[in-house]
Amino acid sequence: MIFLCATISAFVASCVYDWEVGAPASTDAGPGTGGAGGSGGGGGADCADLLADLDAARIAAKSCVLGASGQCAEKVTDECGCHSFVKAGGSAEAQSFAAAVEAFLSADCKPSCAGGCSVVVSGMCLIVGGQGPYCTP
Repeated sequence: MIFLCATISAFVASCVYDWEVGAPASTDAGPGTGGAGGSGGGGGADCADLLADLDAARIAAKSCVLGASGQCAEKVTDECGCHSFVKAGGSAEAQSFAAAVEAFLSADCKPSCAGGCSVVVSGMCLIVGGQGPYCTP
């Protein structure tokens, strides 16, 4: 019973809405609607392509397995300057996500950021907005 209460308490305390993960890149949406990448802008079609690449890299890096241990503990700084938890910090997917962020920002593309960054010290693998599972936040 104590374990169950502690688990529920930990889950409720860390339950946040993740604006960063969304549907596959073809829809450019966060969980349900509007992700941190948003629609971008400032550089025309190149920024749209870079945003699509960024969203695809984000989804790949944050995809996780419900109930598996040792995941969602490492962070990558996203295009809004926020920490975004990924499945494995040194993975090819996490490196691709970081590279896509750098390419997007280096091209002077303007991110569409939803408010401030979450102040969360650890990530969790959750189904968000009916999609995923993804590391959140």
